[in-house]
Formats: sequence, structure tokens, C-alpha cells
Amino acid sequence: MEKIGLKILLLHPIVPFRVLWGKFHRGGGFVPPIGMLSIAAYIREKGYSVEIFDTGVEGMRDDDLEKHLKSKNYDVVGMPCFTNTAGYTFKTANIVRKALPGSLVVLGGVHATVLPEKTMSECPAADMVVIGEGELTFLDVLDWRSGKGMKLEEINGIAYRDGTAVKMTRLRHPIANLDILPMPAYDLLKLDKYFPHSTQYKRLPSYPLLTTRGCPYQCTFCSASKIHGRKLRMKGLDKIFEEMDYLIREHRARGFFIQDSSFLTSRKYVVEFCERLIKGRYDLSWMCNARVDQIDEDLARLMKKAGCWQIVFGVESANESSLKLMKKNQTPAQVVRAVNAVKKAGIQVYASYILGFPGETSREVENTIDFARKLATHTAIFYLPVPFPGTELLEQCRIDGGLRQGVAWDDYTSTDFSNPIYVNPQLGKERLLKYYKKAYLKFYTSPKVIMANLMSIRSVEDIKYYWRAAGALLGLSE
Repeated sequence: MEKIGLKILLLHPIVPFRVLWGKFHRGGGFVPPIGMLSIAAYIREKGYSVEIFDTGVEGMRDDDLEKHLKSKNYDVVGMPCFTNTAGYTFKTANIVRKALPGSLVVLGGVHATVLPEKTMSECPAADMVVIGEGELTFLDVLDWRSGKGMKLEEINGIAYRDGTAVKMTRLRHPIANLDILPMPAYDLLKLDKYFPHSTQYKRLPSYPLLTTRGCPYQCTFCSASKIHGRKLRMKGLDKIFEEMDYLIREHRARGFFIQDSSFLTSRKYVVEFCERLIKGRYDLSWMCNARVDQIDEDLARLMKKAGCWQIVFGVESANESSLKLMKKNQTPAQVVRAVNAVKKAGIQVYASYILGFPGETSREVENTIDFARKLATHTAIFYLPVPFPGTELLEQCRIDGGLRQGVAWDDYTSTDFSNPIYVNPQLGKERLLKYYKKAYLKFYTSPKVIMANLMSIRSVEDIKYYWRAAGALLGLSE
């Protein structure tokens, strides 16, 4: 296919490593940006030349990036924008604008999607925001830029500048058939420089995998559906295995961490996935996210046989009142059954919890900490509530009266709670932070937890894994 004469860059903003991982930085790494890879593959298939530049992997400073941009003279630069790193994205956009005053600067991602007008207001260097899934919309933008497409105001799913005003077009529906998308453009990255967090792999190299889009659930603290919608859409398994086979063949993949919000939503899909792994005798270690109401002993055994080594459950709370407020649609009893079924199959369990949700008392926070200790999953991570823009939790916190004023975007972190955005008024900041530290201490000193992890050790490789994971989770390098 003849290439269209635009020079396009998908750029990962300059974000300090400590900002990405906080106290968990010891186990942190750089993860291949699946969203950017998918957009790059799609527009390349349509005839555009595109590069991806990851400032983190390249160790770029501001002046280094400016020089690089000037040397390449890109026509269009696209960047993802997430809430906790939005300030750094805006700063990087300023660097792009200074280096390439005539370029089109486009932002996308969940933060820009939820707050398109505010994003444009706070980032004068940005010309446009892509709202929702990026592949089809970004292609339309490129066609417009190259002079062969529709008018700007006719492109669905964007916010753009019209003089001093910011205008928004009609929203674009999520992509109905994910199989129209080509395999992510892994060849545009130096994949050997990427590796996941220590808690996300058993063997290296291990790569992220996205098999579905959309989440039908309504958890009040989550904004995932703002990009991909609530309708579950699945890639065909032929597409998934084509991608896996490529990464095994070309990049020696030994593991995958499936990034879907909840991989087990379609039991039929998961069963076929596992059976195909077993029949093909794939020697892989993979992990996934799941809900506790989606698993039983039969499915857990099949997943184990297919190479699954860890499942992540959002347990969140031991309190019925909090679970209802979160709209989790699960009970503590379901949590116990799911964890026991997965453990019995020989799969490790990683559980997440939120302490101090609106309305919770000291007794209820203690109840969740004790519940986590009794469950004795192999890994647990504890959060305080983070009311991201666009979530129902933000309004719940506002009503509760615990929102801090004068919050910056980089305060929206899930790795450093020294100055929380929201503090449950019934608990207060000092007590809440004591509970946060107490949760980790009580959980990881539990004899049941220690024994569960010791019983999982089968090799020297396992010992190395636990050392890395322990250092990452507990911030041992601090």
C-alpha cells in the first residue's frame, strides 16, 4: 500500500519512574503500551507511516525530547493522558509545541475522555482530544489532516479548538467487531526493554494481553467503562493466538498477564481459551483479573492445567454496606468460596482491598483487615479510596464531606497515600494512615499467609520471584 505523506508519532509522556510506582518502585518496570500499539497498527494498515517513542524506556529528559522531535519534524503527535500523570502529559505537550510549532497535538485516554473540555483548557498546547476508543477516530483525524477526509466537525468522538472556543462532536460508539483491528504493532518497540511489575509475572519474558473490551459491571470507583463502554466485546481466539504465537516466536514469551477488567466474564470464551492452550501444549504461565462470582472449582482446575498461575480478585471489603455502596454485587461468602476454589486448584490469589470507604467506621475497617488476614491469599494490596473524575465514587465522597481542596492531578495516585484526596470524616487522616500501615503489617506477618507462600515454592526461580515481589509490595528499598 502506498504510504500517505504524514509523519506521525505516538509519544509516551515524560513521567518520573517514582510517580508511576511510588513505594512499589522496586518491582516496577515499563509495560508495553497496548493502546498505542493497537492504534499504530490500525493506522499503519490504512497507509500511514507511524513511530512510537517511549520516553521512559529511552530515559529521555526534556531537552533530549525536544532535540529528538526537532530532528524528526513530525506532522502529528498523539499522547495518552491518565489522571495521575495528566500534569506530566501537559508538560510534555508543551515540549512538543515548542519543538514542533506547526504539528497537530492530539491527546487521548481515560482522563481526556472523561474531562475533554477541562483537558483542552489546562493544556493549551493540545489541538484536539480523542474521546473513547482511539483507532477509528484517530484515523479520521489523520484523513482530515491529510486533506482527504471529512470535515473536522463531522468526525465523531473528538473535542477541538475553534478559535478560542472548544467544540465537541457527537460521541462515537465503541468498535463492535474487535477482529477488524490488526495485531498490535510490537515491531515498533524495543520489547526487550519492557517487563511487568514483579507481582505480575512468574517467568520472563512476560507480556500484556488484552482479549476483550468493555465491562458490564458498575463498580463506583472504576472508570474503565468510560473508554470501552459496558458491553463486553471479545477478540476472536484465532486473533489472540496469532498474537501469542508471534510473541513466543519472535520475543521468546514465557508468560502473559491478561489485562482485561475481568477475563472470566464469558465462561465459554475462557474454557475455549484454556482448552486451546492445553491441546497446543503451550508452556506458558499466565495470570488474569476476575470477579469472585465467575469462578468455581471446575473452571479453576481447567485454568491451572492451561498454565494459569495467579488470579487477581477485587475483594475490596468485608462489609456488606460498603460492597453495596461500591455496587460490587458480591458478598463476603462468595469471596471465601472463590478464594478457596482457586487455592484448591493450586493457583495463587492476589486480592485488593479498599480501606475507609465513605460511611465506614473504625470497626468496619478493622473487619476488612481481619478478613484479609483470615483469607490468607498469597498476595494482598490495600488502597484508600481514590475518587477519580467520572466515577460515582467522586460524588459519594463529595456528599460524605471528606474531599480535600486544591488537589493536583498527580495527587490521584494509588501508590502513595501520605496525603489522601479523600479522608473518611469518621476516621480522620491520622487514623486512616495508621490503618493502611496496619493492614500490610498484619497481613504479611500472618503465619497463614507466610505458609501459603512457602507451600507455593517449587524451584529456585520461585524463591527469586517471592523476593522480588516482597520487596516491591513492602517497599523494602525505602
